[in-house]
Amino acid sequence: MKEIRASIDIGSNSVLLLLAEVAPFKELAKLSEVTGLGKGLDKSGVFAEAPLEETFNALKRYADVCRQHGVLPEKIIATATEASRVAKNAPAFYQRVLQELGITVKIITGQGEAALTTKGILFNTHFLENQVVVMDIGGASTEFIRVDTRSFKIIDSISLKVGAVRATDWLKDGSFDTSLAKVFSDNSTALDGYNTSVLHCVAGTLTSLGNMHLGNKDFIEDEVHGMQLKATDIQGLYQRCGLWEPGQFVQEFPFLGKRSEAIRGGLMLTSHLLKRLKVETVVISTYGLRYGTFLEGKVPHEYLAK
Repeated sequence: MKEIRASIDIGSNSVLLLLAEVAPFKELAKLSEVTGLGKGLDKSGVFAEAPLEETFNALKRYADVCRQHGVLPEKIIATATEASRVAKNAPAFYQRVLQELGITVKIITGQGEAALTTKGILFNTHFLENQVVVMDIGGASTEFIRVDTRSFKIIDSISLKVGAVRATDWLKDGSFDTSLAKVFSDNSTALDGYNTSVLHCVAGTLTSLGNMHLGNKDFIEDEVHGMQLKATDIQGLYQRCGLWEPGQFVQEFPFLGKRSEAIRGGLMLTSHLLKRLKVETVVISTYGLRYGTFLEGKVPHEYLAK
């Protein structure tokens, strides 16, 4: 009987499910829902009620899908990242998820997120270089990871407290430039170590930008995984769409859906990060954290947030 495994990634903007047979690997379900869990978190310090309910309902639907394939909720490997590390009501929410849905959600550190994301991206990406830099823009944080592609080991990593949702909140309150400048200043020396001409990128912001660059109305994963963009292509999107409101993004790119609320912040953040790291070429991967936890089969204890 084939082993089936499920992993869920609860991020600051989206909740992702991967359900697949382990060996040989065969995807059975891959779902994504934008719930905006981290929206307004910097000001309130807590998850707002509406995103909490959307996230809970997404998890309930995912549990049902897993159950249909013989994976019980208690067997699902579920992780939560930066927003859940700082939200004061995160523990109470995940206790409810455990009690009502049977899913144990484990909040992981930035280092754990980097390690599992790397495991995921290495699963289906071929590299020519001996070392590469990976960027993972989430909703509330951005991870940079330097990887030895021969040994598949992480050389070093850094987690910046800014992602697409945070950047969008900063745009709304007029603090984007000063807030991002402070992040860059606080991490100046560390960031210098990630300067690279080729940057490998994972997660929703960059896969969305890839589809936008192609002019797609629908999200077409096969066209984005492995695609290369010039930094000038991203700058072109920034110049074209940098002042758009969510409605304009949805009208032009319907696949964005709720992601339209944070894509402007994600686009502006990406543009600034590429300039800061002197990037010339971006390589996009649709693999990431949920693939890493799937392959790991568990969340190692050392990756758990205190």
